Amino acid sequence: MAMASEASFCHVFLSFKGETRDKFTCFLYDALRAEGFVAFMDKNDIRVGDGVDLTIREGIRNSMSAIIIFSPNYANSAWCLDELVLILERNRNSKYFVMPIFYEVEIGDIKHQLGKYGQALDKHRARHNDKVDRWREALVEVGNILGHRVEGPHNAFIRNTVKLFGEKLVTKFPERAISQGSSFSSWSSHKATKNKVILYTSSANDGQYGANSVARMYLTGGKVAFEERNCSKEPRYIRELEELLGNNRVRFPTVIVNGKDLCGEEEVEGLDNFMEKPTLIAMLNMYYTVQAGMS
Repeated sequence: MAMASEASFCHVFLSFKGETRDKFTCFLYDALRAEGFVAFMDKNDIRVGDGVDLTIREGIRNSMSAIIIFSPNYANSAWCLDELVLILERNRNSKYFVMPIFYEVEIGDIKHQLGKYGQALDKHRARHNDKVDRWREALVEVGNILGHRVEGPHNAFIRNTVKLFGEKLVTKFPERAISQGSSFSSWSSHKATKNKVILYTSSANDGQYGANSVARMYLTGGKVAFEERNCSKEPRYIRELEELLGNNRVRFPTVIVNGKDLCGEEEVEGLDNFMEKPTLIAMLNMYYTVQAGMS
């Protein structure tokens, strides 16, 4: 199972079974944080109910990537398997990436559901028969993603994993990689603000001097860690905006901070890293109205 202290913006969501918490996962979590990454890790070992709770769903939804730590008893947990399904859905449907780690388990056992993984799924049939086939498909899918088996001293493996994670993050999100001295300086800058910042854009105003570009310029220039969501490529983001702002107020670009509209009437506190807030708001108000039938 996985997650952090709060369901807010994070660079990486950690999915794991409690058996690895004190032996491996906590050390990986601390190493990620030491490099300035915001990691999401669950503090609970006991779960009640049959579904993934809202906090976990939000943690996955608000993350940029996931590290899944497969251990011998990972598949014993229906929670872990449900998390895996949600993570892979996020990976398929958005700009995201997944890093599998294999801790005291063989990759083939996961991909082909052998050994304890096969036994666990057989046991789940009695209570979760409607989910088992979906879990099997998820294990096959994640087995085809390049992963890394824990070998050698844990500290060396974790150090290399964090380095590789940072490189993947910068490669996957090059528009946000502002390197100033340290290759991770742009991610570390997020520590200066606890605000979750989302930039909603569309391809309608994507030119060099368009409003989208201006919004990006001010966000990156202010060294604000943000997630960009392109509504033209992923129409579901339009529905998110409609739910948040109402049908008549949706426009592009829109900057949302902790669920509040920076360009609207809501006052947002704590954005000290922005260059000039009034100027930013004025530039972002050069928005475009959502056209019917945008895809």
